[in-house]
Amino acid sequence: MELRQLKYFMEVARVEHMTQASENLHVAQSAVSRQITKLEDELGVQLFDRIGRNMQLTAVGMDFLQQAKIALNELEKAEALVSEYTDPARGTIRVGLPNSLAAKVLPAVISAFRAEYPDVTYRFMEGSNAELMQMVARGDLDLTFLSPVPEENEKIAPTLLFEEKLKLIVPHDHLLAEKNSASLDMLRDEKFILYPEEFDLYKIVTACAEKKGFTPKIAFSSKDFYTIQGLVGAGLGISILPEMILDGAIFKETKSIPLTNKDLRRSVGIITTKTRTLSPSENLFRQFILNFFAK
Repeated sequence: MELRQLKYFMEVARVEHMTQASENLHVAQSAVSRQITKLEDELGVQLFDRIGRNMQLTAVGMDFLQQAKIALNELEKAEALVSEYTDPARGTIRVGLPNSLAAKVLPAVISAFRAEYPDVTYRFMEGSNAELMQMVARGDLDLTFLSPVPEENEKIAPTLLFEEKLKLIVPHDHLLAEKNSASLDMLRDEKFILYPEEFDLYKIVTACAEKKGFTPKIAFSSKDFYTIQGLVGAGLGISILPEMILDGAIFKETKSIPLTNKDLRRSVGIITTKTRTLSPSENLFRQFILNFFAK
C-alpha cells in the first residue's frame, strides 16, 4: 500500500467522481483509476460501487476511509514534526477551545504569541468539553483549553491556569439590576437561559442550585454567548456566565452582577495528551501559555 494510493482514494471518496478527483489531484484520470484498482486488489475488497460516472463508497470502503484519515493525519504530523525540529517557530499548532473561552482567552493569547512568533500557523477547533476530549482521544488535537479542568489520568495531563467567578446577568430593568451583589437563593423563581446540558457551565449552575434546594427553570439554552445575552436583554430570563466573558462587554439591554456563592466559579486550564508527543511548535506554544498566565 502506497501513500499515493491513500491520497487518491480519499479524494475520490470526497468528490465521488473519478474525473473530478483527477482534476483536483492534477494527474491523469487513468492514473487515479489504476491506483484505486491496485488498492482494491491489494486489500481484496471493493471500496467503491461504480454507478455510471459516480463513485460511491461501499460499507467496507466507509470503514477504510475512517482509518485512512487517521493514518494520513499521523503521517502529516510526522512530516511536520521533522521540519519543525529545524525551526519550531515556523510550524503549525492545532489548538482546541470551549465556546465559552473563544471570545476572550484565545484572542489574547494568540495576539501575544503572534507578536513573538509571526510565522507559526494555527488550526482552531471549537466545541464542548466532551467534544474536545474526544478530539484529543482521536488524535485530532494534542492540546486544548478546557473549563473546568479535568482530573489527570493515564491519557491526559491537565494544567490549571486560573479560576474565575461566575456572574449573574439580568435585563436592565430587572428588580436585581441595581443590586451590588446577588445570591443563588434570590433566583429560585427566575427563568434561566443557559448553555446546553452537555456543557460544564450548565452542570456547575444546576449543581449549585440543587445544593440550595431548587432546580432551575430552563427557559432557553444556547451554545452562543451573544444569543444568551440577547435573550436575557429581551427579558426572556436571566443567566449565569463566566466573569471573563461579561467584564468589559458593553450591553445596554443587560446588567451583570457579582454572585456571593463561592461555588459559582470555574477552573480554566489546558490539557495535553500523554499518548502522543507534542510537536516542537506545540511545545513552544504550551510553554508560552504557562508563562502568559503566570504573569
